[in-house]
Amino acid sequence: MTMIRKRTIVGLAAAALILSPGLAGCGQAAETIAENAMEAGLSGADVNIEDNGVTITDEEGNQMAAGEDVALPDNWPAEVPTYDGTLTIVTVSPDGVYAAWNVDGSAQDAADAYGSALESAGYTVGTEGNAGGSIFREYTGNGWVVTFSSAEGDGQTLLMVTGAPDESGSMDDTTDESS
Repeated sequence: MTMIRKRTIVGLAAAALILSPGLAGCGQAAETIAENAMEAGLSGADVNIEDNGVTITDEEGNQMAAGEDVALPDNWPAEVPTYDGTLTIVTVSPDGVYAAWNVDGSAQDAADAYGSALESAGYTVGTEGNAGGSIFREYTGNGWVVTFSSAEGDGQTLLMVTGAPDESGSMDDTTDESS
């Protein structure tokens, strides 16, 4: 999926989120019109607007969902742990995954809990840091590179996770070639 196409999908999803509360009062006809308009803008895509959220699936099976409490897509890779919170945006494509959760607790609590989940799943921490109150870390394992940041603002904590297939060739190779 090209960067322009990804930006188009995200832009159209944002527009749908802005419009969906207004469309809810107009009934199914307005929702269908909005879905058809978005599908026309994304040739071959299936757009579904409901319950203050939008899900877009393109002809290649890539999926993006955004809203107040969206469901994790079935094609989210099992190797990448998720988080117990309110999922507000998620994207799954062959290039990787992205998700953002509104979570309870502090940014430090969320970072520590997700880091523990990654380590329990066999990941190893690489880079970690703290900038401007945001905590960020990068982990490698299970054929993936997973980075996340956790930050607090306006009384909420947001955990943002990005995962990409590890193409470095240094994935969990635990074989001992000296034997």
